[in-house]
Amino acid sequence: MRPMLSRTDTRLALLAGLALIFSGCGEGDAKVGAQKDKGKGVQVAKADAKPVAEHKHDGWWCDEHGIPEAECSMCSGKVAAECKKKGDWCDKHDRAKSQCFLCEPMLKEKYTALYKAKFGKEPPATEDEEKAKDGAKK
Repeated sequence: MRPMLSRTDTRLALLAGLALIFSGCGEGDAKVGAQKDKGKGVQVAKADAKPVAEHKHDGWWCDEHGIPEAECSMCSGKVAAECKKKGDWCDKHDRAKSQCFLCEPMLKEKYTALYKAKFGKEPPATEDEEKAKDGAKK
């Protein structure tokens, strides 16, 4: 009796299965995670916003918000939930009070000092600083 699948067919099926497994990892998961965090302290670009480079959330520093990435209540739904649970939330600016440079400009100095200690230079401008510059130009 002859086997239903030849060795070649079996190898091709195995290769196809591996290709599906490896092609499904990575980018799609990141998009799902971003959608899952939507509305939980994550800032979503508005239709009229200027295009900006996509923020990867894989470094130590959150360039957009001027704080360490692991602490960013504006990028991480988990951090935002923890801050809200502790009562550390600025409803007006949709971020942790302890990270609201708009209400407490002195907080910016605290985080700037962290960046300077690690990198020996000034941190990049935050989204809020860029918006203020754009508003001043008009």
